[in-house]
Amino acid sequence: MPVRKYAEIEEIPVTMKEALGITKKVPIGKAEGWEGHTLRVFTIAPGGHTPRHRHDWEHVNCIMSGRGRLMIDGEEHEVMEKDFALVPPNALHQFRNPYDEDFEFICIVPNRGEK
Repeated sequence: MPVRKYAEIEEIPVTMKEALGITKKVPIGKAEGWEGHTLRVFTIAPGGHTPRHRHDWEHVNCIMSGRGRLMIDGEEHEVMEKDFALVPPNALHQFRNPYDEDFEFICIVPNRGEK
């Protein structure tokens, strides 16, 4: 399955404890034949955020639209469209959207870290 249309991918509410205003799409992963990783797209509504959390896998991020803030181990970074970020394994991190438009980003994780 080499091509998926973004508008046709199911949007799933993120219900993790302490998550607010987040949805997720999973365009490419094991089901599409990518055994090693999963590409997810998160949208954080204005005022929304992920929980502050850590895990033993890295993830690569690319901002698709909007802007937000990414905290990694206590250091806050302003991120916006076309920016990239690497969250290292075991780093305490959080994405936040304090702005008035949606913040959308790609998050690629190894399949051992897929949630």
